[in-house]
Amino acid sequence: MKITKKKLRELIIEELTAADKAEVKSLAAKEVEKTMKSREIKDMIEKEVKKSLESTATKEEIGDITKKVLKKLYKDLSLQHPYIIDRIKV
Repeated sequence: MKITKKKLRELIIEELTAADKAEVKSLAAKEVEKTMKSREIKDMIEKEVKKSLESTATKEEIGDITKKVLKKLYKDLSLQHPYIIDRIKV
């Protein structure tokens, strides 16, 4: 079966309908879900997270971020909502 250049261009240029887009999206989502459920992927992700959390640079960065968040939270609570601090039971 031969396809003319004109017919080939029409096929290439043809727009996807909303139903086609939805079908492609669902197929891609199913494939990603299937891949993410595989044990190999879970093990690989777990290994990378453990490796990155063991480094001292990561620990220091997490500590700095935590300090910044706590400082901002404390400042906000003490200046704008002092009644919240008064409600804390020790």
